[in-house]
Amino acid sequence: MSEAQTAVEKEQFRRYILRLRDRQSTRDIEQKSMEIMDQVLHLNEYVRARGIACYVSKDSEVDTRRLIRKALDAHKRVLVPVVKKGDIDLFFSEIKDLGKELAPGSFNIPEPKAEYLRPASLDAVDVLFVPGIVWDKEGYRLGWGRGYFDRVLKTLPEHVRSIGLSFNLQLVNRVPRDQFDLPVNTVVTESRVVRCHS
Repeated sequence: MSEAQTAVEKEQFRRYILRLRDRQSTRDIEQKSMEIMDQVLHLNEYVRARGIACYVSKDSEVDTRRLIRKALDAHKRVLVPVVKKGDIDLFFSEIKDLGKELAPGSFNIPEPKAEYLRPASLDAVDVLFVPGIVWDKEGYRLGWGRGYFDRVLKTLPEHVRSIGLSFNLQLVNRVPRDQFDLPVNTVVTESRVVRCHS
């Protein structure tokens, strides 16, 4: 399959799954997100982690706020991604208070306000939680196509485990992929923990 065909197929997949994800009620999203977080909180990787890096959810994504609060309450370090306008790479910043420190940033994603920016290296964490629109059982994902998290996965420190958070409806048998795509170690849905690449 050519790169152009793969790109078209990825776009069709994204649109289809986003429509399904957006059709869920707020209540459904809350309920399923809680079930996903319950699975995550019992994962060995999470329990042992000194720190986590986690996206801050928006719209119909798996809600990560409960996970971030729990990690802060457990005195784990928490880093969240920040996009600088015009930059192709994300950087991560430590947060200490979810309620007070965030405001809508690039692409309307919640990010630390300027006065709370504390850039930190992913060496400081043991788990990275990765967002995605479509996931497959081998840990490959489709995001928004901007490549931010693909670049993070490429340079992830050896000791950091990557975990995708996904509703069951976002999990398919195989996503279209090209040679540069990298899988995560584990995908967690409301009903299962899929071990992909340990």
